[in-house]
Amino acid sequence: MTPDGLSSLSDIARSAEELGRLRASADDILRRAWSTRAFRALLDGPGAVFDPKLWQTITEVGWADVLVSETGGGGGGGLRELCVLAEAAGVASAPVPLAAAAVAGWCEDRCADGVSLLLLERGERGATGVSGVWPLVPYGAVATRLVVCAGTGAATVLGAVEPTAPGVLCEQVTPLDHNPAARITLNDTPIRVIESGECAGRRHREAVLRSCVAQVAELVGIASAANDAATEYAKLRVAFGRPIGAFQAIKHRLVDQRCAIEVGRALVNRAADACQQQHPDAAALVSLAAYWGIDALRAVPEGATQVFGGIAYTWEHDAHIHLRRAATATANLGTRVYHRDVATRWLAARHPATETRERVT
Repeated sequence: MTPDGLSSLSDIARSAEELGRLRASADDILRRAWSTRAFRALLDGPGAVFDPKLWQTITEVGWADVLVSETGGGGGGGLRELCVLAEAAGVASAPVPLAAAAVAGWCEDRCADGVSLLLLERGERGATGVSGVWPLVPYGAVATRLVVCAGTGAATVLGAVEPTAPGVLCEQVTPLDHNPAARITLNDTPIRVIESGECAGRRHREAVLRSCVAQVAELVGIASAANDAATEYAKLRVAFGRPIGAFQAIKHRLVDQRCAIEVGRALVNRAADACQQQHPDAAALVSLAAYWGIDALRAVPEGATQVFGGIAYTWEHDAHIHLRRAATATANLGTRVYHRDVATRWLAARHPATETRERVT
């Protein structure tokens, strides 16, 4: 470490090399275990888009436990590792609740057993249990364990709930990507306490930030897969005697989309490091990454569809899979207005002179 606490160039290079190996391994595993053809086959079927065998593979290789400490039986990794895995899952169109499961394991420091999910919004704490309504919980219909936070201040409690416990109502809903989402209602449901007091609320807030960063990382992967497919198509599709990728309008679109992806990946890495180091700016950096995901990454699969042209509107093409997943992932990040306001206030505080000039003009 350097005197100012920042990593040296050699540390950064070593970390990048390790993350690169992790990404190569993740891509290889997903290439063997999953494909967009399998995703489309589930869309054609009567059920939700979720493959228990794929999730079993994910848990067996330890992805869901990457944030769990080594003493807890997990991988002892950091948020950067989770983001690499989430991006790989986004590229492969793997319908798995990796972010929510990983942060749920981090909250408990407990390895995955089935499908453990973190509920992002707080519930209400009663005399004997927890109550609340979560209108849309991705993969909630297949959850075997729910990690929930309720109460405020010293009365805050962080705990685990079994979906079969008294007072739990799980109603399946169907989002655009057809994952087994659910509306979950808790009615004075007893929970097994993990942590209590203000430290429980702080841990839940940090878990929510980690989940958001990993979700943006998955969106980076989704956008990257869509843009790469469009780029390859632009090299092969011929119009007026030459590949359409040679036309300036197509070329500029693909380059702009690639820039959006690279900026998104950089913002994810910065936010992940801030969360890992519990930096005071962590929440603002997470909102900045989430805003970019909603504002820029969400548009990449749409732009890729324009490059493909009419063929992208057929059921057999992969374009609609990327569109579905991007739309659903974006919806899970929260509202554009909220993240924009958080990021704007943070930037204005860092550059007050700029804010003053803007008021004058």
